[in-house]
Amino acid sequence: MEEFKKKTKLTFSTKFFYGYGSSAFGIKNNGFSYFVLFVYSSVLGLPAWMGGLALNLVLIADAITDPLVGYFSDRFRSRWGRRHPFMYAAALPVTLTYFFLWSPPRDLTDWELFSYLLICATIIRVFITFYEIPSTSLGPELTDDYVERTELLSYRYLFGWVGGLTTYNLVWFWFAPRYETDQFLDGRYNPDAWSEYGLVASLLILLGILVTSIGTHKHIPNLLEPPERKKIKIRDVFMELKETLLKNRSYMFLFVSGLFAAMAGGIEAAMAIYFDSFFWELSLDDMLTRGLCIYLSPLIALYLAPRFSEYFGKKKTVMYVWLFQIFFAALPFVLRLLDIFPENNDPLLLPLLCCHVVINVAAGIIVFVTLGSMIMDLVEEIQLDTGRREEGVLFSARSFADKAISGFGLTLTGFILSAIQFPTQVNPGEVPEATLDLLALWYIPITVISFCFALFLVKGYGLSRTEHEKNIKNPDTKIWKGR
Repeated sequence: MEEFKKKTKLTFSTKFFYGYGSSAFGIKNNGFSYFVLFVYSSVLGLPAWMGGLALNLVLIADAITDPLVGYFSDRFRSRWGRRHPFMYAAALPVTLTYFFLWSPPRDLTDWELFSYLLICATIIRVFITFYEIPSTSLGPELTDDYVERTELLSYRYLFGWVGGLTTYNLVWFWFAPRYETDQFLDGRYNPDAWSEYGLVASLLILLGILVTSIGTHKHIPNLLEPPERKKIKIRDVFMELKETLLKNRSYMFLFVSGLFAAMAGGIEAAMAIYFDSFFWELSLDDMLTRGLCIYLSPLIALYLAPRFSEYFGKKKTVMYVWLFQIFFAALPFVLRLLDIFPENNDPLLLPLLCCHVVINVAAGIIVFVTLGSMIMDLVEEIQLDTGRREEGVLFSARSFADKAISGFGLTLTGFILSAIQFPTQVNPGEVPEATLDLLALWYIPITVISFCFALFLVKGYGLSRTEHEKNIKNPDTKIWKGR
Protein backbone atom coordinates (compact mmCIF):
# COMPACT_ATOMS: atom_id res chain seq x y z
CA MET A 1 0.00 0.00 0.00
CA GLU A 2 1.44 3.34 -1.10
CA GLU A 3 0.59 6.66 0.51
CA PHE A 4 0.15 10.13 -0.92
CA LYS A 5 2.35 12.97 0.22
CA LYS A 6 0.57 15.87 1.89
CA LYS A 7 -0.75 18.48 -0.56
CA THR A 8 -0.39 22.22 -0.17
CA LYS A 9 -2.17 25.01 -2.01
CA LEU A 10 -1.10 25.14 -5.63
CA THR A 11 1.26 27.85 -6.83
CA PHE A 12 0.63 29.83 -10.00
CA SER A 13 3.52 28.07 -11.73
CA THR A 14 1.95 24.67 -11.09
CA LYS A 15 -1.37 25.83 -12.50
CA PHE A 16 0.44 27.35 -15.48
CA PHE A 17 2.49 24.27 -16.32
CA TYR A 18 -0.45 21.91 -15.84
CA GLY A 19 -2.66 24.11 -17.98
CA TYR A 20 -0.21 25.07 -20.72
CA GLY A 21 0.13 21.53 -22.01
CA SER A 22 -3.51 21.58 -23.06
CA SER A 23 -2.46 23.93 -25.85
CA ALA A 24 -1.15 20.83 -27.66
CA PHE A 25 -4.51 19.08 -27.41
CA GLY A 26 -6.32 22.33 -28.24
CA ILE A 27 -4.33 22.76 -31.47
CA LYS A 28 -4.89 19.15 -32.48
CA ASN A 29 -8.58 19.28 -31.53
CA ASN A 30 -9.16 22.58 -33.31
CA GLY A 31 -7.59 21.23 -36.47
CA PHE A 32 -9.62 18.03 -36.39
CA SER A 33 -12.87 19.73 -35.39
CA TYR A 34 -12.82 22.73 -37.71
CA PHE A 35 -10.45 22.12 -40.57
CA VAL A 36 -9.71 18.49 -41.45
CA LEU A 37 -13.06 17.68 -43.05
CA PHE A 38 -13.13 21.08 -44.79
CA VAL A 39 -9.59 20.74 -46.17
CA TYR A 40 -9.94 17.17 -47.37
CA SER A 41 -13.36 17.80 -48.97
CA SER A 42 -13.49 21.45 -50.07
CA VAL A 43 -9.76 21.93 -50.77
CA LEU A 44 -8.49 18.50 -51.80
CA GLY A 45 -11.74 17.25 -53.32
CA LEU A 46 -12.38 14.14 -51.22
CA PRO A 47 -16.14 13.43 -51.02
CA ALA A 48 -17.41 14.66 -47.67
CA TRP A 49 -18.87 11.28 -46.69
CA MET A 50 -15.48 9.61 -47.25
CA GLY A 51 -13.71 12.19 -45.07
CA GLY A 52 -16.25 11.76 -42.31
CA LEU A 53 -16.01 7.97 -42.56
CA ALA A 54 -12.20 8.01 -42.30
CA LEU A 55 -12.34 10.17 -39.18
CA ASN A 56 -14.90 7.82 -37.64
CA LEU A 57 -12.91 4.65 -38.40
CA VAL A 58 -10.09 6.06 -36.27
CA LEU A 59 -12.28 5.15 -33.33
CA ILE A 60 -11.24 1.52 -33.71
CA ALA A 61 -7.76 2.50 -32.51
CA ASP A 62 -9.21 4.79 -29.83
CA ALA A 63 -11.37 1.98 -28.49
CA ILE A 64 -8.22 -0.04 -27.82
CA THR A 65 -5.69 2.59 -26.75
CA ASP A 66 -7.79 4.97 -24.62
CA PRO A 67 -8.77 2.54 -21.83
CA LEU A 68 -5.41 0.74 -21.94
CA VAL A 69 -3.39 3.95 -21.66
CA GLY A 70 -5.61 5.06 -18.78
CA TYR A 71 -5.34 1.68 -17.06
CA PHE A 72 -1.58 1.25 -17.38
CA SER A 73 -0.73 4.89 -16.63
CA ASP A 74 -2.60 4.40 -13.32
CA ARG A 75 -0.40 1.39 -12.49
CA PHE A 76 2.92 2.23 -14.14
CA ARG A 77 5.98 2.30 -11.88
CA SER A 78 9.16 4.13 -12.87
CA ARG A 79 11.62 6.65 -11.51
CA TRP A 80 9.59 9.21 -13.55
CA GLY A 81 6.32 8.21 -11.90
CA ARG A 82 3.09 6.94 -13.39
CA ARG A 83 2.31 9.61 -15.96
CA HIS A 84 5.42 11.29 -17.34
CA PRO A 85 6.91 8.40 -19.34
CA PHE A 86 3.72 8.30 -21.44
CA MET A 87 3.76 12.08 -21.87
CA TYR A 88 7.35 12.21 -23.08
CA ALA A 89 6.79 9.24 -25.43
CA ALA A 90 4.01 11.10 -27.26
CA ALA A 91 5.95 14.21 -28.25
CA LEU A 92 7.70 13.25 -31.52
CA PRO A 93 5.10 10.88 -33.03
CA VAL A 94 2.29 13.43 -32.62
CA THR A 95 4.43 16.29 -33.95
CA LEU A 96 5.66 14.51 -37.07
CA THR A 97 2.34 12.93 -38.03
CA TYR A 98 0.39 16.14 -37.51
CA PHE A 99 2.69 17.83 -40.00
CA PHE A 100 2.21 15.09 -42.62
CA LEU A 101 -1.57 15.13 -42.15
CA TRP A 102 -1.75 18.56 -43.80
CA SER A 103 0.70 17.78 -46.62
CA PRO A 104 -0.65 14.76 -48.52
CA PRO A 105 0.98 13.82 -51.82
CA ARG A 106 -0.67 15.45 -54.83
CA ASP A 107 -2.74 13.59 -57.46
CA LEU A 108 -3.96 10.83 -55.14
CA THR A 109 -7.18 9.05 -56.03
CA ASP A 110 -10.14 9.42 -53.67
CA TRP A 111 -9.45 6.09 -52.00
CA GLU A 112 -5.72 6.78 -51.72
CA LEU A 113 -6.47 10.14 -50.10
CA PHE A 114 -9.01 8.42 -47.83
CA SER A 115 -6.34 5.89 -46.76
CA TYR A 116 -3.76 8.63 -46.17
CA LEU A 117 -6.19 10.56 -43.96
CA LEU A 118 -7.13 7.40 -42.06
CA ILE A 119 -3.50 6.40 -41.35
CA CYS A 120 -2.35 9.87 -40.28
CA ALA A 121 -5.42 10.49 -38.12
CA THR A 122 -5.04 7.11 -36.42
CA ILE A 123 -1.39 7.69 -35.47
CA ILE A 124 -2.14 11.18 -34.19
CA ARG A 125 -5.12 10.10 -32.12
CA VAL A 126 -3.25 7.14 -30.59
CA PHE A 127 -0.24 9.16 -29.49
CA ILE A 128 -2.17 12.23 -28.36
CA THR A 129 -3.92 9.76 -26.03
CA PHE A 130 -0.50 8.85 -24.61
CA TYR A 131 -0.10 12.50 -23.69
CA GLU A 132 -3.54 13.89 -22.91
CA ILE A 133 -4.94 11.23 -20.58
CA PRO A 134 -1.87 10.96 -18.29
CA SER A 135 -1.34 14.73 -18.22
CA THR A 136 -4.99 15.45 -17.39
CA SER A 137 -4.91 12.71 -14.75
CA LEU A 138 -2.26 14.65 -12.82
CA GLY A 139 -4.96 17.13 -11.74
CA PRO A 140 -6.72 15.21 -8.96
CA GLU A 141 -3.32 14.32 -7.47
CA LEU A 142 -2.12 17.91 -7.51
CA THR A 143 -5.08 19.14 -5.44
CA ASP A 144 -8.12 17.66 -3.69
CA ASP A 145 -9.73 21.05 -2.96
CA TYR A 146 -13.32 21.35 -4.28
CA VAL A 147 -12.93 24.84 -5.81
CA GLU A 148 -9.23 24.62 -6.67
CA ARG A 149 -9.90 21.64 -8.92
CA THR A 150 -12.28 23.80 -10.96
CA GLU A 151 -9.64 26.53 -11.08
CA LEU A 152 -6.98 24.04 -12.19
CA LEU A 153 -9.16 22.80 -15.03
CA SER A 154 -9.97 26.41 -15.94
CA TYR A 155 -6.27 26.95 -16.67
CA ARG A 156 -6.26 23.81 -18.77
CA TYR A 157 -9.23 24.98 -20.80
CA LEU A 158 -7.75 28.49 -21.05
CA PHE A 159 -4.57 27.25 -22.71
CA GLY A 160 -6.43 24.66 -24.76
CA TRP A 161 -8.54 27.40 -26.26
CA VAL A 162 -5.61 29.79 -26.64
CA GLY A 163 -3.64 27.14 -28.52
CA GLY A 164 -6.55 26.25 -30.77
CA LEU A 165 -7.52 29.87 -31.36
CA THR A 166 -3.98 30.90 -32.20
CA THR A 167 -3.65 28.38 -35.01
CA TYR A 168 -7.25 29.08 -36.07
CA ASN A 169 -6.60 32.82 -36.31
CA LEU A 170 -3.30 32.32 -38.11
CA VAL A 171 -5.29 30.73 -40.94
CA TRP A 172 -7.17 33.99 -41.52
CA PHE A 173 -4.35 36.37 -40.56
CA TRP A 174 -1.38 34.69 -42.21
CA PHE A 175 -1.78 31.42 -44.09
CA ALA A 176 -4.82 32.20 -46.26
CA PRO A 177 -3.80 35.78 -47.28
CA ARG A 178 -0.22 34.64 -47.89
CA TYR A 179 -1.33 32.01 -50.41
CA GLU A 180 -3.78 34.05 -52.49
CA THR A 181 -2.88 33.59 -56.17
CA ASP A 182 -4.49 34.02 -59.58
CA GLN A 183 -5.68 30.42 -59.28
CA PHE A 184 -6.75 30.77 -55.63
CA LEU A 185 -8.32 34.17 -55.07
CA ASP A 186 -9.21 32.97 -51.57
CA GLY A 187 -6.09 31.46 -50.02
CA ARG A 188 -7.99 29.09 -47.74
CA TYR A 189 -8.58 26.91 -50.84
CA ASN A 190 -4.86 26.71 -51.67
CA PRO A 191 -3.34 23.38 -50.47
CA ASP A 192 0.03 25.09 -49.89
CA ALA A 193 -1.52 27.24 -47.15
CA TRP A 194 -2.45 24.13 -45.22
CA SER A 195 1.02 22.63 -45.56
CA GLU A 196 2.48 25.68 -43.82
CA TYR A 197 -0.32 25.57 -41.27
CA GLY A 198 0.63 21.97 -40.49
CA LEU A 199 4.28 22.89 -39.95
CA VAL A 200 3.55 25.73 -37.52
CA ALA A 201 0.81 23.83 -35.67
CA SER A 202 2.96 20.72 -35.21
CA LEU A 203 5.82 22.74 -33.71
CA LEU A 204 3.42 24.43 -31.28
CA ILE A 205 2.08 21.00 -30.30
CA LEU A 206 5.63 19.85 -29.54
CA LEU A 207 6.18 22.95 -27.39
CA GLY A 208 2.97 22.36 -25.42
CA ILE A 209 3.78 18.72 -24.66
CA LEU A 210 7.34 19.46 -23.56
CA VAL A 211 6.43 22.50 -21.42
CA THR A 212 3.90 20.58 -19.33
CA SER A 213 5.96 17.39 -19.15
CA ILE A 214 9.09 19.22 -17.99
CA GLY A 215 7.24 21.83 -15.92
CA THR A 216 5.35 19.24 -13.84
CA HIS A 217 8.29 16.84 -13.59
CA LYS A 218 9.28 18.27 -10.19
CA HIS A 219 6.00 17.03 -8.68
CA ILE A 220 6.77 13.37 -9.37
CA PRO A 221 8.14 12.65 -5.85
CA ASN A 222 4.87 13.92 -4.33
CA LEU A 223 2.60 11.79 -6.51
CA LEU A 224 1.23 8.32 -5.90
CA GLU A 225 3.34 5.29 -6.70
CA PRO A 226 1.09 2.25 -7.10
CA PRO A 227 1.98 -1.08 -5.51
CA GLU A 228 4.14 -3.42 -7.54
CA ARG A 229 2.25 -6.21 -9.27
CA LYS A 230 4.06 -9.35 -10.37
CA LYS A 231 1.80 -10.05 -13.32
CA ILE A 232 -1.19 -8.35 -14.91
CA LYS A 233 -3.70 -10.75 -16.43
CA ILE A 234 -5.97 -9.70 -19.29
CA ARG A 235 -8.96 -10.99 -17.34
CA ASP A 236 -8.02 -8.76 -14.39
CA VAL A 237 -7.69 -5.74 -16.68
CA PHE A 238 -11.24 -6.06 -17.98
CA MET A 239 -12.68 -6.91 -14.57
CA GLU A 240 -11.10 -3.85 -12.99
CA LEU A 241 -12.11 -1.58 -15.88
CA LYS A 242 -15.69 -2.81 -15.58
CA GLU A 243 -15.72 -2.34 -11.81
CA THR A 244 -14.26 1.18 -11.95
CA LEU A 245 -16.51 2.46 -14.74
CA LEU A 246 -19.83 0.84 -13.88
CA LYS A 247 -19.95 0.88 -10.09
CA ASN A 248 -20.60 4.58 -9.53
CA ARG A 249 -24.03 5.95 -10.47
CA SER A 250 -22.91 9.59 -10.72
CA TYR A 251 -20.09 8.70 -13.10
CA MET A 252 -22.45 6.74 -15.34
CA PHE A 253 -24.80 9.71 -15.63
CA LEU A 254 -21.90 12.02 -16.54
CA PHE A 255 -20.57 9.45 -19.01
CA VAL A 256 -23.86 9.15 -20.91
CA SER A 257 -24.37 12.90 -20.73
CA GLY A 258 -20.97 13.26 -22.38
CA LEU A 259 -22.08 11.02 -25.25
CA PHE A 260 -24.92 13.33 -26.22
CA ALA A 261 -22.81 16.46 -25.72
CA ALA A 262 -19.98 15.06 -27.83
CA MET A 263 -22.28 14.18 -30.72
CA ALA A 264 -23.77 17.67 -30.77
CA GLY A 265 -20.33 19.24 -30.34
CA GLY A 266 -18.91 17.20 -33.21
CA ILE A 267 -21.64 18.40 -35.56
CA GLU A 268 -21.33 21.96 -34.27
CA ALA A 269 -17.57 22.11 -34.82
CA ALA A 270 -17.57 20.35 -38.20
CA MET A 271 -20.26 22.67 -39.57
CA ALA A 272 -18.75 25.86 -38.14
CA ILE A 273 -16.49 26.64 -41.08
CA TYR A 274 -19.32 25.94 -43.54
CA PHE A 275 -21.59 28.37 -41.69
CA ASP A 276 -18.84 30.99 -41.41
CA SER A 277 -17.78 30.69 -45.04
CA PHE A 278 -21.11 30.20 -46.81
CA PHE A 279 -24.05 30.91 -44.47
CA TRP A 280 -22.70 34.17 -43.02
CA GLU A 281 -20.23 34.75 -45.91
CA LEU A 282 -17.56 36.09 -43.57
CA SER A 283 -14.40 37.38 -45.19
CA LEU A 284 -10.93 36.44 -43.99
CA ASP A 285 -10.77 39.72 -42.05
CA ASP A 286 -14.19 39.05 -40.51
CA MET A 287 -13.11 35.58 -39.40
CA LEU A 288 -9.92 36.98 -37.94
CA THR A 289 -11.84 39.68 -36.04
CA ARG A 290 -14.26 37.17 -34.62
CA GLY A 291 -11.47 34.72 -33.83
CA LEU A 292 -9.56 37.40 -31.91
CA CYS A 293 -12.69 38.23 -29.91
CA ILE A 294 -12.94 34.61 -28.75
CA TYR A 295 -9.72 35.05 -26.73
CA LEU A 296 -11.97 36.81 -24.22
CA SER A 297 -14.07 33.68 -23.67
CA PRO A 298 -11.58 31.46 -21.78
CA LEU A 299 -10.50 34.46 -19.70
CA ILE A 300 -14.13 35.04 -18.71
CA ALA A 301 -14.49 31.34 -17.91
CA LEU A 302 -11.23 31.32 -15.91
CA TYR A 303 -12.69 34.06 -13.69
CA LEU A 304 -16.28 32.81 -13.44
CA ALA A 305 -16.06 29.01 -13.31
CA PRO A 306 -14.41 28.73 -9.85
CA ARG A 307 -16.68 31.44 -8.46
CA PHE A 308 -19.81 29.78 -9.79
CA SER A 309 -18.64 26.45 -8.33
CA GLU A 310 -18.09 28.15 -4.98
CA TYR A 311 -21.43 29.97 -4.97
CA PHE A 312 -23.87 27.62 -6.72
CA GLY A 313 -22.09 24.29 -6.43
CA LYS A 314 -20.88 22.38 -9.47
CA LYS A 315 -24.07 20.58 -10.46
CA LYS A 316 -26.22 23.72 -10.38
CA THR A 317 -23.54 25.67 -12.26
CA VAL A 318 -23.63 23.16 -15.09
CA MET A 319 -27.42 23.05 -15.26
CA TYR A 320 -28.02 26.82 -15.12
CA VAL A 321 -25.26 27.84 -17.54
CA TRP A 322 -25.85 24.97 -19.96
CA LEU A 323 -29.58 25.63 -20.22
CA PHE A 324 -28.83 29.22 -21.22
CA GLN A 325 -26.02 28.28 -23.61
CA ILE A 326 -27.92 25.59 -25.52
CA PHE A 327 -30.64 27.93 -26.73
CA PHE A 328 -28.41 30.99 -27.01
CA ALA A 329 -26.09 29.08 -29.37
CA ALA A 330 -28.87 28.42 -31.89
CA LEU A 331 -30.41 31.91 -31.66
CA PRO A 332 -28.70 33.62 -34.65
CA PHE A 333 -29.58 30.74 -36.99
CA VAL A 334 -33.22 30.71 -35.88
CA LEU A 335 -33.49 34.49 -36.28
CA ARG A 336 -31.93 34.33 -39.75
CA LEU A 337 -34.39 31.65 -40.87
CA LEU A 338 -37.17 33.89 -39.56
CA ASP A 339 -35.72 36.83 -41.55
CA ILE A 340 -35.19 38.99 -38.43
CA PHE A 341 -31.38 38.87 -38.29
CA PRO A 342 -29.12 41.27 -40.24
CA GLU A 343 -28.30 40.26 -43.81
CA ASN A 344 -24.75 39.31 -44.76
CA ASN A 345 -23.93 42.77 -46.11
CA ASP A 346 -25.29 44.56 -43.04
CA PRO A 347 -22.61 46.33 -40.91
CA LEU A 348 -24.35 45.08 -37.74
CA LEU A 349 -23.80 41.43 -38.63
CA LEU A 350 -20.16 41.09 -37.57
CA PRO A 351 -20.52 42.90 -34.19
CA LEU A 352 -23.55 40.75 -33.33
CA LEU A 353 -21.75 37.54 -34.29
CA CYS A 354 -18.70 38.60 -32.27
CA CYS A 355 -20.77 39.29 -29.14
CA HIS A 356 -22.66 36.05 -29.63
CA VAL A 357 -19.57 33.87 -30.01
CA VAL A 358 -17.78 35.36 -26.98
CA ILE A 359 -20.76 34.72 -24.69
CA ASN A 360 -21.55 31.33 -26.19
CA VAL A 361 -17.99 30.00 -25.97
CA ALA A 362 -17.47 31.37 -22.44
CA ALA A 363 -20.65 29.62 -21.28
CA GLY A 364 -19.57 26.37 -22.96
CA ILE A 365 -16.14 26.48 -21.33
CA ILE A 366 -17.67 27.07 -17.88
CA VAL A 367 -19.88 24.01 -18.41
CA PHE A 368 -17.11 21.67 -19.50
CA VAL A 369 -14.60 22.92 -16.94
CA THR A 370 -17.15 22.23 -14.22
CA LEU A 371 -18.07 18.82 -15.64
CA GLY A 372 -14.37 17.86 -15.66
CA SER A 373 -14.02 19.03 -12.08
CA MET A 374 -17.04 16.89 -11.13
CA ILE A 375 -15.25 13.84 -12.54
CA MET A 376 -12.16 14.77 -10.51
CA ASP A 377 -14.29 14.77 -7.37
CA LEU A 378 -15.49 11.25 -8.12
CA VAL A 379 -11.91 9.91 -7.99
CA GLU A 380 -11.97 9.57 -4.20
CA GLU A 381 -15.54 8.27 -4.06
CA ILE A 382 -14.76 5.51 -6.55
CA GLN A 383 -11.49 4.78 -4.74
CA LEU A 384 -13.44 4.13 -1.54
CA ASP A 385 -15.47 1.51 -3.43
CA THR A 386 -12.64 -0.19 -5.33
CA GLY A 387 -9.52 0.54 -3.25
CA ARG A 388 -7.76 1.80 -6.40
CA ARG A 389 -6.82 5.33 -7.42
CA GLU A 390 -7.68 5.38 -11.15
CA GLU A 391 -7.82 8.89 -12.58
CA GLY A 392 -6.48 7.61 -15.89
CA VAL A 393 -9.26 5.07 -16.34
CA LEU A 394 -11.97 7.61 -15.51
CA PHE A 395 -10.61 10.25 -17.88
CA SER A 396 -9.85 7.71 -20.63
CA ALA A 397 -13.42 6.44 -20.69
CA ARG A 398 -14.74 9.98 -20.88
CA SER A 399 -12.15 10.85 -23.53
CA PHE A 400 -13.06 7.86 -25.68
CA ALA A 401 -16.76 8.62 -25.37
CA ASP A 402 -16.11 12.20 -26.48
CA LYS A 403 -14.04 11.08 -29.46
CA ALA A 404 -16.37 8.23 -30.39
CA ILE A 405 -19.54 10.23 -30.50
CA SER A 406 -17.95 13.43 -31.83
CA GLY A 407 -16.51 11.19 -34.55
CA PHE A 408 -20.05 10.04 -35.23
CA GLY A 409 -20.98 13.72 -35.36
CA LEU A 410 -18.31 14.31 -38.01
CA THR A 411 -19.54 11.33 -39.99
CA LEU A 412 -23.14 12.52 -39.71
CA THR A 413 -22.03 15.96 -40.89
CA GLY A 414 -20.38 14.39 -43.92
CA PHE A 415 -23.58 12.51 -44.79
CA ILE A 416 -25.71 15.63 -44.22
CA LEU A 417 -23.50 17.63 -46.58
CA SER A 418 -23.80 14.87 -49.17
CA ALA A 419 -27.57 14.47 -48.62
CA ILE A 420 -28.29 18.17 -49.22
CA GLN A 421 -25.85 18.11 -52.16
CA PHE A 422 -23.58 20.75 -50.67
CA PRO A 423 -21.12 21.58 -53.45
CA THR A 424 -17.36 21.00 -53.06
CA GLN A 425 -14.56 23.37 -54.09
CA VAL A 426 -16.85 26.42 -54.33
CA ASN A 427 -16.41 30.00 -53.18
CA PRO A 428 -18.66 31.94 -50.76
CA GLY A 429 -21.75 33.27 -52.53
CA GLU A 430 -21.91 30.32 -54.92
CA VAL A 431 -23.96 27.99 -52.71
CA PRO A 432 -27.74 28.14 -53.33
CA GLU A 433 -29.70 29.80 -50.51
CA ALA A 434 -32.04 26.80 -50.29
CA THR A 435 -29.05 24.53 -49.61
CA LEU A 436 -27.84 26.82 -46.84
CA ASP A 437 -31.31 26.88 -45.27
CA LEU A 438 -31.35 23.08 -45.33
CA LEU A 439 -27.97 23.03 -43.58
CA ALA A 440 -29.35 25.19 -40.76
CA LEU A 441 -32.58 23.16 -40.56
CA TRP A 442 -30.56 19.98 -40.02
CA TYR A 443 -28.15 21.62 -37.59
CA ILE A 444 -30.54 23.36 -35.17
CA PRO A 445 -32.78 20.48 -34.00
CA ILE A 446 -30.01 17.86 -33.86
CA THR A 447 -27.71 19.96 -31.68
CA VAL A 448 -30.40 21.45 -29.43
CA ILE A 449 -32.08 18.11 -28.73
CA SER A 450 -28.75 16.33 -28.12
CA PHE A 451 -27.50 19.01 -25.72
CA CYS A 452 -30.85 18.98 -23.88
CA PHE A 453 -30.57 15.23 -23.32
CA ALA A 454 -27.02 15.79 -22.02
CA LEU A 455 -28.23 18.48 -19.64
CA PHE A 456 -31.09 16.33 -18.33
CA LEU A 457 -28.68 13.48 -17.49
CA VAL A 458 -26.54 15.75 -15.29
CA LYS A 459 -29.43 15.67 -12.83
CA GLY A 460 -28.33 12.12 -11.95
CA TYR A 461 -25.02 13.33 -10.47
CA GLY A 462 -25.30 12.89 -6.71
CA LEU A 463 -21.98 13.93 -5.13
CA SER A 464 -22.28 17.12 -3.07
CA ARG A 465 -19.46 19.31 -1.82
CA THR A 466 -20.07 18.11 1.73
CA GLU A 467 -19.77 14.47 0.69
CA HIS A 468 -16.63 15.21 -1.35
CA GLU A 469 -14.93 16.89 1.60
CA LYS A 470 -15.90 13.95 3.79
CA ASN A 471 -14.35 11.58 1.21
CA ILE A 472 -10.99 13.36 1.07
CA LYS A 473 -10.73 13.24 4.88
CA ASN A 474 -11.21 9.49 4.84
CA PRO A 475 -7.79 7.83 5.43
CA ASP A 476 -8.69 5.11 2.91
CA THR A 477 -8.36 7.65 0.06
CA LYS A 478 -4.68 8.12 0.94
CA ILE A 479 -3.64 4.58 0.09
CA TRP A 480 -4.02 2.02 -2.71
CA LYS A 481 -5.84 -0.93 -1.16
CA GLY A 482 -7.25 -2.74 -4.20
CA ARG A 483 -5.79 -5.45 -6.37
